[in-house]
Amino acid sequence: MDLSSHMLKVAEGDKKSFRFIAKALGYKMHSTAIKLLGSSHIDDADDIVQISLIKVWQSAPRWVNKGSVEGYVYKIVFSTCMDFIRRYKSSEEFKDNYSNLEITNNKYNNNELRKMLLNNIQKLPTHQKEAILLHYFCGYKQKEVSTILNKTDKATESLIIRARKKLKTILPKDLLEELFYV
Repeated sequence: MDLSSHMLKVAEGDKKSFRFIAKALGYKMHSTAIKLLGSSHIDDADDIVQISLIKVWQSAPRWVNKGSVEGYVYKIVFSTCMDFIRRYKSSEEFKDNYSNLEITNNKYNNNELRKMLLNNIQKLPTHQKEAILLHYFCGYKQKEVSTILNKTDKATESLIIRARKKLKTILPKDLLEELFYV
């Protein structure tokens, strides 16, 4: 049984199918949260995963079987991370070395960099945002992103190209070159 079938059962209240989805995607959800929050926020990433799983359970009846469950779950993890970042955006607590991005540019501190990137990525249209996050932050190959988003390879390539073009107009050029090899 695939994830979509399990998600349809979760929508009906099937706890066993929910546990299957949580087990199948939990590690990836945690990895995504760490990549978005930064490596010093592992405990917070644990909380993000738990909150996200609760949201998946609660929103399952509203899930429409048109896209992938994985893509749907990543949207929830991303929005939960963004809520967390907004809550702490002016806080001294939310600082990190952000080791997932190997930035050698000394012009920005890592906290500013993370906020700048995530805030600007969040401005992208939904599908572009998903494609960029899955490809660059979660490390999926373009073909895997296509599968997750239930898009053709060409459509996914187009989403990534359009997202990069949009970010090119927003982010400083030196930062773009380093992050996206533009």
